[in-house]
Amino acid sequence: MPLSGPGFTAGPDVPKEQEKRAKKLVHGWKRAKKSKVFARGGQRVEKVLSRFPRKMWDFKPAEQHWCVGEVLWHLADQEANLYFRLRKAVADPGGSVPSWDQETWANRTNYLKADFEEGHKLFAMLRQANSNLLNRLPPSVWGNTISHPEFGRISVEYQVGHNIWHVEHHIGQMAKRYRQWKEKKK
Repeated sequence: MPLSGPGFTAGPDVPKEQEKRAKKLVHGWKRAKKSKVFARGGQRVEKVLSRFPRKMWDFKPAEQHWCVGEVLWHLADQEANLYFRLRKAVADPGGSVPSWDQETWANRTNYLKADFEEGHKLFAMLRQANSNLLNRLPPSVWGNTISHPEFGRISVEYQVGHNIWHVEHHIGQMAKRYRQWKEKKK
């Protein structure tokens, strides 16, 4: 069972239709709520991780599935990309940003051999920096856009909503790994 998030449930086991509703819900929130929930992303991950024994963070049910530690590094890399994208939209609206292949990054930077705690701390620090940026921007800047190769024109506001959902999705993924680890121990 996926973990309930801030008004919606996300994760790899959530049906596509429910996932679409969750994304629509988040994108429909008022800016103040998005800012608040976005800012709590680091604490949300921290709270969830406290439920999982550290010894299971490297558990993989199969080679192609990420363990909790790899998910933490993915979240850190995504937040680093968001750090750039938000600032690009603020400082150079209308500009282009590159996409990134999460599987390539995971494999070539060897997430599995990286310090998982470092990835966790980096995600939390970058999320705080991104939240601080959003808090000091005038409301009009939330409409600034950048051009993304996959998603087309995306606004600051869209990026915030998408990344709220994204963290919840991976919290669900980490919870699934925990359940799989517990099942394997039986």
